[in-house]
Amino acid sequence: MAESAYYSPTAWQSGRDEKPRRRGQLDTRSLSFRLQWAAGQKLPKDYIRDLVPGDFLETWPPGQDEDTNWYVEQGYGKEKRKVPIAWINQESIRWATLPSSSWRWLLLKVFAKFTLILGGGGILLAFLSVALFVDDSDIEKRQLFVEGFLPMIAYGGGGCALVWGAISLIERLFPGWIYKDPRGPLWEFNRRTGLVTVFRNPKKKRDAGQIAWQSPFSEFDGYIHSGPTHQGLPLYYGAMVHRFREEALTLTAFQAASANDEDHKALWNFWLQYMDSSAPLPDIPLFEPHRSKDPVTAERDKRACRNPRYWRDMDEATYKQKTDEMHKNCLKGFG
Repeated sequence: MAESAYYSPTAWQSGRDEKPRRRGQLDTRSLSFRLQWAAGQKLPKDYIRDLVPGDFLETWPPGQDEDTNWYVEQGYGKEKRKVPIAWINQESIRWATLPSSSWRWLLLKVFAKFTLILGGGGILLAFLSVALFVDDSDIEKRQLFVEGFLPMIAYGGGGCALVWGAISLIERLFPGWIYKDPRGPLWEFNRRTGLVTVFRNPKKKRDAGQIAWQSPFSEFDGYIHSGPTHQGLPLYYGAMVHRFREEALTLTAFQAASANDEDHKALWNFWLQYMDSSAPLPDIPLFEPHRSKDPVTAERDKRACRNPRYWRDMDEATYKQKTDEMHKNCLKGFG
């Protein structure tokens, strides 16, 4: 009785997902929409319990702050207060990300760092090539190296080092200059109601927090899409596509595109268990502080005599082993 009162009638259950299309419920998706979104690899809606991307265990390790809300400041003066704009808990996962201005600084820092590392490697290889293979009598080649190639790499490397160091210093001393608050959330998966909500573009202040569309999770299918990188290698990413309407959501904000598809299949596996109101929450550190607040999860944990601090009391070596096992299980289950 408590469970039925806690969950809404629209809450998803894996055992009753495949319902016949309602009378008059037509597929209103255009051909171009289907070619773009429903042309990838369709994923099943049965799942392996407690199997998530291994990155989850690295991103959200044990001992984290039990308050998983993302707060932003609103109002001015005496009315200024902190309010949650995004969160992860037993009821829903509402996701937000840094604004584009923050990402530009962080991406510039990463670019400068890797350019510096690659440039340093280039200098070392060039020096070894000259030292080992250029004869002392070949003055022209040595002069070209000293006066042309070497200064170009040195000045370029110096610039990259300056950018990397400057952004790192600002990041440490004045984090608010880079890590600015988002204006609104991107999307929400609500386990309690079974609804998936996508919000309007938070870049536009007037649209931030406004709902673009909202539909039951049961009406979505998971897909793996792929596209080539600049080098021609495949790059995979996950997406959710509505069966009848032109509603689709890429999942790259939660799991970045990568050269393998196992993590994206594992992410879909995670969403299936998280949204399944007839099953307990995935048993990972991220949800351990919230397990007792979800009726189904609390009942299962009580019957299994699960230690409520199973993850938080785990030593580092054991946790490292569990993380490695999760990566291997992803490869085994979806490779």
